[in-house]
Amino acid sequence: MPTIFSKLWVPIAASYGLQTLAATVFVPLQTEKYFDLIGAMGHILSAWISLLGPGIYRHLAAGLSLVNYRPPSLQSLAPRQLAITVTFTIWAARMGVFLFGRIRKTGKDSRFVEIRVNPKRFFRLWLIQGTWIMLSGFPVWLTNSVSSNATRPWNAWDAAIVAFAVLNLGIETLADAQKSQWRRQKERGEHNEQFITRGLWSISRHPNYVADIFFHASIFALSSRSLIAPGSPRSAILWSSISPLFSYGILRHLSGVPFLEKAGNKKWGNDPAWKYYTSTTPVFWPWARIYA
Repeated sequence: MPTIFSKLWVPIAASYGLQTLAATVFVPLQTEKYFDLIGAMGHILSAWISLLGPGIYRHLAAGLSLVNYRPPSLQSLAPRQLAITVTFTIWAARMGVFLFGRIRKTGKDSRFVEIRVNPKRFFRLWLIQGTWIMLSGFPVWLTNSVSSNATRPWNAWDAAIVAFAVLNLGIETLADAQKSQWRRQKERGEHNEQFITRGLWSISRHPNYVADIFFHASIFALSSRSLIAPGSPRSAILWSSISPLFSYGILRHLSGVPFLEKAGNKKWGNDPAWKYYTSTTPVFWPWARIYA
């Protein structure tokens, strides 16, 4: 008997397929310029496939041409499915545009200096990005796999969760904007600071990452509202929870904070201003102890 999990193979194939296709182009060129942008495109493509894919499949199964397919009306979609897909799309689009704009200006990403010249490692990194898309997308995909007739009605809790997600997306955007403005001011000679300590960066050394994790936690919470429904397997909640846990693990303990903190200590480890900043500003959670 088909379950909500049986509907996930198409977005999974889309997430890995797009990254594999991009790798065949950009690995030989040894360029990481489009890496983050195509990652964002993978998030968006797989999310909308999970929402519209079942309808397309039924259309084709009925022997009808794809040319004649018409997307469903907004009224026919469950509000929670539409809300989680649109919110997730905005997050991915903002991330992709921001990171692509940044690398267009700098011309390179220091994370890829050694990797891009090694074809096997670089190709593997594209596949890892496909895995990131899949794990991050599970809450959206699973929500869209639940029949709109089986999901619980939209109510004030859903609106509050979406509002919290949008709030954290705004905080993440503000943190990135503050750092971009700080860099432009430095380029114009308006200050000679070596690192940013103002705005949101005065209460956390990585406020953009903190907000990003809260965003994914919000998406998981919204997903849970649909997955706790008759007929939905209990394991669906566990699979959905991978997204915020994975985001936290990656950003806090693997490629995010450790990489930037190591780079900062290498550049400014003997700078009294850096020592003061790191001794008075939490590395992550604004309310936590300095080292937390």
